[in-house]
Amino acid sequence: MLAILALALATGSAADDPRAGYDVLAYRIDLTVDPRARRIEGTVGVEARVGASALARLVLDLDPQLELGAVQLLAGPLDGKCALAGVPLAVKREGRQIAATFAEPQKPGARLALSIAYGGTPPEPNSFEGFHWKKSPDGQPWVGVACQGTGSSSWWPCKDSFWHPEDKPERTWINLRVPAGLSGVANGHLVGKEKQGAWDVFHWEHPYPCETYALSVYVGAYTEVATTLEVAGHKLDFVYWVLPEDAAKARLQFADVPALLETYSEAFGEYPFAKSKFALVESSYWGMEHSSCIGYGSSFPKWCAQQGAPDPYADQNRFFDYILVHESAHEWWGNAVSAKSWDDFWIHEGFATYAESLYVERVLGAEQLDEFWERLRPRVGAKDRLCAGGTPDSGAAYSGALYHKGAWVLHTLRWYVDDDELWWKTLREFNAQYRYKNAGTDDFRALLEKNTGKKWERFFRAWFQGSGYPELSGRIRPEGGKVLLEIENKGSDETQFEVPIALDWRDGKDQHHERVMLAPGSNKLEFPCKVRPAELRAHGWERVLGRHSIKVE
Repeated sequence: MLAILALALATGSAADDPRAGYDVLAYRIDLTVDPRARRIEGTVGVEARVGASALARLVLDLDPQLELGAVQLLAGPLDGKCALAGVPLAVKREGRQIAATFAEPQKPGARLALSIAYGGTPPEPNSFEGFHWKKSPDGQPWVGVACQGTGSSSWWPCKDSFWHPEDKPERTWINLRVPAGLSGVANGHLVGKEKQGAWDVFHWEHPYPCETYALSVYVGAYTEVATTLEVAGHKLDFVYWVLPEDAAKARLQFADVPALLETYSEAFGEYPFAKSKFALVESSYWGMEHSSCIGYGSSFPKWCAQQGAPDPYADQNRFFDYILVHESAHEWWGNAVSAKSWDDFWIHEGFATYAESLYVERVLGAEQLDEFWERLRPRVGAKDRLCAGGTPDSGAAYSGALYHKGAWVLHTLRWYVDDDELWWKTLREFNAQYRYKNAGTDDFRALLEKNTGKKWERFFRAWFQGSGYPELSGRIRPEGGKVLLEIENKGSDETQFEVPIALDWRDGKDQHHERVMLAPGSNKLEFPCKVRPAELRAHGWERVLGRHSIKVE
């Protein structure tokens, strides 16, 4: 995600949240998008399992700007084509919540399905967030939605992941009805298309768990390009939809996709949504990590460079096409592995930003990797914190620190681990173990401890729960028959950090190596040598987040 608006909403504490009494199993969104009227009409099916206590009513989220129609209890489970009609339920609407009351409380563990009819014009608060009714340069409708910051309930009734990231449906169907001649694109794979007079209906099925903000629709007069890739030994459908005038730009830019997916698949495991597709859809907003249909509104920077044209996102695209590289990483981090609570939001944005560095490291090379990290370093604030505590909503939890500090802490942790084989093994296992599920910071720590055989509680307390970063200053020098280290280690805020650095020197004919842990405060260490040490080299602090000034003599 790129930007977010905090919603100041009275939703109650977690303990008394009425949405906690059930688990969503599936959604079905039957949606008509009318660009001329700038209006949507739809019916949403929700299949759920009742929790440990009887459920007298089922509460969902829906923006007050949208009109609510009938709510009905269905006779059977959801699928992509069943009738969304049943027994009408009494409904009460209060703010952003709608509550459907059952004639009799549903028993613990019972499965049930409801349908909710609704319509209206969803909010469009800015050029990024909301339901956008745009037109392409040739005057054709161009419609899309990005809702992580406004909540998915801004355009359809659901148990919104804005508050409940832990409740991912097992699958979703989207039946998208659009004016004939336009493409209707959504998550999943296309299972059918039919004509209904002046309308075309596109039937999509996404057979995977998914955060509700990662579900989306696009409508436009797109050029569609489909191919099959072989990625890490597996076949994968790759499709992109772009405006016709951008087809040549896309063909050039998206030639980077195979290497990108290969890089991520090797590092983090097979592409998570192979039964659906990997897809890019041109959007009027900058970009968004919609699962299996990523929103792409970037500038096609390779084409800009080839044509000598200005790139409006030149700073963001300094190393690569930012939207392509960052949003694709979210298929592994955020879409496949999702935060258990929004206190663990860094799992989405920190890992996705760290994945950018992996692309630089494996595709562009070490020199650009060093520059990547140094350009990212000043973006971390002196008091930034990753895990603030509690279980805030998505808006309250969101900050730039999730991206910049999240990535830098992972880069730092790799140096602390000091074993690349174990490091990449841990990341692959973390993704595999929690794929299609939700994970927390403690889950990541537990797996790291299992794989390394070491305790990491102090590191996680300082770097994830604590604020700021270390600031190292001092010098390392040969002096007579010894190596002398004098370094001050202080923090930018209240947190204290231990920092490992490495020293190498030649002691006569022998090569000597030391890895030392700098304690908070003053560090003065001496390493005796047989003769005056030569070829002294000290390193490692450049791989640690912070502001450092160390002179090696």
